[in-house]
Amino acid sequence: MPGDGWTYDWYKDSKPLNRRPTYTINSASLSDTGVYHCTAKRGDFSVDSETLQVQVQDPPHPKLSIETEWKTFYPNEKVILKCSINSDEWAYEWFRNSARLSGNKEISFPGNTLSISSAKESHSGQYTCRGKHLKRTPLTTRTTGALQINIYVDTPKPHIRKDQWFDLFYTEEKFQLGCNMSGYGWNYDWYKDSETLITNPTFTINSTSLSNTGVYHCKAKRGEFSVDSETLQVQVQARPSAVLSLETELSDIMSGNILTLRCNVSDGREWSYAWFENEQKLNGSSDMFKVTATEETIKSVFKCKGIRTERPLYSALSEGFTANNIILKRKILLAISGCLVCFIVILIIGCLVLRISRKPEIKVTVPEDLFFSMADSKNQIASPLEEYMDNSPTEMEECKEKEELLTDRVSAVNLDGRIKDEDQPAAEANGLTSFKGI
Repeated sequence: MPGDGWTYDWYKDSKPLNRRPTYTINSASLSDTGVYHCTAKRGDFSVDSETLQVQVQDPPHPKLSIETEWKTFYPNEKVILKCSINSDEWAYEWFRNSARLSGNKEISFPGNTLSISSAKESHSGQYTCRGKHLKRTPLTTRTTGALQINIYVDTPKPHIRKDQWFDLFYTEEKFQLGCNMSGYGWNYDWYKDSETLITNPTFTINSTSLSNTGVYHCKAKRGEFSVDSETLQVQVQARPSAVLSLETELSDIMSGNILTLRCNVSDGREWSYAWFENEQKLNGSSDMFKVTATEETIKSVFKCKGIRTERPLYSALSEGFTANNIILKRKILLAISGCLVCFIVILIIGCLVLRISRKPEIKVTVPEDLFFSMADSKNQIASPLEEYMDNSPTEMEECKEKEELLTDRVSAVNLDGRIKDEDQPAAEANGLTSFKGI
């Protein structure tokens, strides 16, 4: 109030507080909330001030949380904690085991988070945080409750297992692999020979095949961290094969007698057998199966397989057998054989007819002349019949002249049969020898 001699009385909700020009609360509390005013007095005169509403409330309470659902970590995992206040007027302070933390190459404080880039055992402990007002210093919030963080010393491998532990599996068997890692939040990826399969804690194959043989392993993953398991070899072997054979003669089948089949699994084990007709299981466990060869049964498809009480519990199913197929093949073969026989008979008859109807070749033989020139015989190596018969008229005339000379010689012979001018029994004339008179 202007002037001198004034005294001041303070009131909170009409209750007197003190007589000072100023009223100070060093540490406000919720009970200080109320309506305040003062009264100025001088002598018997007094005047009240306007009222002033004072509101006192607790600072916001920060909330400490962890981004993952697990609080136990393995070395090199990333840890992120978050301190939250629904206001952007606050900064944050972090504590581990009540000691205030400062940033380094492993720990940083971006925004309202605490980030551990690569966890190690020394980062284990109880973490807390509180808010610090950016303008109204040294105003701070209460400290949050502690959050325990544990870091393992070593990183184990995920445990991989076969639920059915056999050295090998047979085709069509079921096998299941499992992968497990201690702690929460793990996802599991499965691999076969480095080929990605599925993401699941278990890997199941309800009916194995030979292609399932290989090396399997799993990978445990959470966040950006992952670790591989040991490898596991899975071996799949084909089931023993069953062979179905026909024991009945084909003629017996066609005449309607008993149809007898045999099933055999030749792997050295003791087997019983199961029989099937058109995919329906039949009674009987013997290796022999008999059924009447009716029109219906010869059209049915029969199969068999071996069964036993130990692994492998059954063999592979045999190939289907249908008697009607055998009969059809037999008819086809008979038809083909008949055609071949007919063709051969026709071919033979044709050859005989051709041989009979063909006329033999007539050969012309020319008589040989007993009189020929010795000189010609020397000069002529081979005298074909055609050349001999084609002699020119000149050659014929020469022959006549030689004949006349030969006649003259004969006339010169003495009556007693002796030759006048020659000592030999035969005479030569112009190189021709005559045997007349000998």
